[in-house]
Amino acid sequence: MLDCVSVAAITKRFETCEETSSGLRLSTQCVYPSFEPVEVYIVKFGDGFVIHDNGGAGRIAWTYGIGDRTVLNPAKKAASEFGCTFERGQITCSVDSEEWVWSAITAVANASADAARAAVGKTRIPKEQGMITRAKRVFDQAKWKPETILGFDVPGKSGKIHKFDLAVLSEGTTAIVDAVVPHPNSIAAKYLALADAENQPGFYKYALYENDLAVEDKSLLSNVADLIHIKALVGTDGRFLIQ
Repeated sequence: MLDCVSVAAITKRFETCEETSSGLRLSTQCVYPSFEPVEVYIVKFGDGFVIHDNGGAGRIAWTYGIGDRTVLNPAKKAASEFGCTFERGQITCSVDSEEWVWSAITAVANASADAARAAVGKTRIPKEQGMITRAKRVFDQAKWKPETILGFDVPGKSGKIHKFDLAVLSEGTTAIVDAVVPHPNSIAAKYLALADAENQPGFYKYALYENDLAVEDKSLLSNVADLIHIKALVGTDGRFLIQ
């Protein structure tokens, strides 16, 4: 039988609390772009409490190769939207009594997750665009003179129209190229589009990447497209993509 007591028992397994030098660390059900749970820290301060993320948003962004300056504005914006502040690299919320502690925990956790997500997403698109620009240059300079189209529309099996980053056309063949970066949103979006694009003769599908992808992401994408590292393309004429 499912009731509130059994649900509480289930969710309790995902919530851990332990003492640390930064305060009582509580694992929450909010997640970062890496799908790690957001952890918040609770500190008694006078008659009230201070809840902070101990720089969690910045740490997650750093794992994606994103510097502190890129995190600054998204963190300030996210903190403000949830009634918190961003100071000394931490998202913080102060409350006067125990009654508001849970609200502050929720606010800090959501703000930290949103800040990391915004910072990572902010860099994802330029990195994808950078790869596509380099790839297009390869084909545009090739002696075999293929046609290249940015933002190429392809109808999927579902009936949805997908816009792929780059299309290379020559002599009745088409290769579509989608740039992928190590970010859950990038992996998921590109996988769905490539999977929906129907396989047919003379039609090739590629997932282009630069920074190394996780083994499981490579395995996922290889089910719907051929993986190609940007270094394997640059320095060639690119013709092998449609042969």
